[in-house]
Amino acid sequence: MANIEKMIVEENKITETEVKNPNEIVLSTGKKVIKRERRGQHHIVESRLLSACSIKGDGTGVTVGDLILASDIKTAVAIGEIDGTKQKIPASLSEVYELAGEFTYEEWEELKIELQKDKKEIEEKAKNLQASTGLGSELM
Repeated sequence: MANIEKMIVEENKITETEVKNPNEIVLSTGKKVIKRERRGQHHIVESRLLSACSIKGDGTGVTVGDLILASDIKTAVAIGEIDGTKQKIPASLSEVYELAGEFTYEEWEELKIELQKDKKEIEEKAKNLQASTGLGSELM
């Protein structure tokens, strides 16, 4: 009789599932970052910042430092909230520095990697969509 009762109880057990926000990134330190829904104006702000930071007078072209700075700017623009506190879009390099100052070095690197994973996943889905519609074959 005990086995039947146990089976009934287990059958009626309610399992709790947490609905995770797909825009939430939880860092290993527990810090929660919500990605900003990027819209057209964000692209303009990001492009303006990237242009302002890449001006060179010596004609040497793009350096590794420029590429890293571009990645940091893209990361900063993508941050919508940190631990529930809304963040404004940085409009200057000093505001990018201030926002990055909310994170440890390791947290910042982890955040950049997490955002890069999302980008790769989106690019892969776009490639799959091109292949399924035949659009990719026209480009080659």
